[in-house]
Amino acid sequence: MSLLFRDIELVELMQDFYVLTGIRIALFDANGVELISYPKGEATFCHCMRKNPEFLAKCRESDENAFEKCRQTNKLHIFKCHAGLIEASVPMIEDGKIMGYMMLGRITDKKNKVELVGAVMSRCRGYEAVPEVEEKIKRIKYRNEKQIQAAAKILDACCEYVKLREMVHPSGKRLIDSVERFIDEHISEEITVERLCEEFDVSRTKLYETVRPYTNGGIAAYIKHKRLEHAKNLLKTTDMTIPQISDASGFSDYNYFLRLFKQKYGISTKQMRKEE
Repeated sequence: MSLLFRDIELVELMQDFYVLTGIRIALFDANGVELISYPKGEATFCHCMRKNPEFLAKCRESDENAFEKCRQTNKLHIFKCHAGLIEASVPMIEDGKIMGYMMLGRITDKKNKVELVGAVMSRCRGYEAVPEVEEKIKRIKYRNEKQIQAAAKILDACCEYVKLREMVHPSGKRLIDSVERFIDEHISEEITVERLCEEFDVSRTKLYETVRPYTNGGIAAYIKHKRLEHAKNLLKTTDMTIPQISDASGFSDYNYFLRLFKQKYGISTKQMRKEE
């Protein structure tokens, strides 16, 4: 399942999480592919070690084991990766299905740096050739048990907040639901493809490809359909004048509205109102 996400808002949330906890956070899709993280581009132990294909394979296996645990329980899972570092993953569930995961990690509960280096190196034999590997291990951030539990709970809360604010959602049906709701809420306003692309942070091509199966036509045709349905509802349920209904439904040209309405429903707006 592919995901759409509002990267600006999501990065801001990840930055806030990092300011509060000092711990890296990342978003993965349902297939375990990392989509976005903060901070990124650090010359950390994990970043350097992952350049080794064997080490990278073990990292991915560790992540997949964590995601499998999430799939089994639908709950937050705190664990140690293959290198002995502490991480936590949270399933992002929508309509009973996991659409992705949020993960924090690359921290340790070992305060003594010598002990930490020994523990990590014993798990990573064969990778000692990484430049300054011991110094990179020493820079792994320490958190005590209470701090780790607290950070994991905050991660869980962040996951719910992300879903509530719809920062992340599956491509496809979820997007068309959001587009439909947006049009309903802004029906009297000018709604363009450009505005929708900006609102949902998608390209024109992606928007057309996603929406087409659910609209039986293009974006403009779908918006027009929604406006006429809104006008029809107002005719049946309010005492608004027809020009007022035209404006409230987002039609700037009154005569154009009348012509479209009759084309769609086969009767005029006045006849539609008389039927009620």
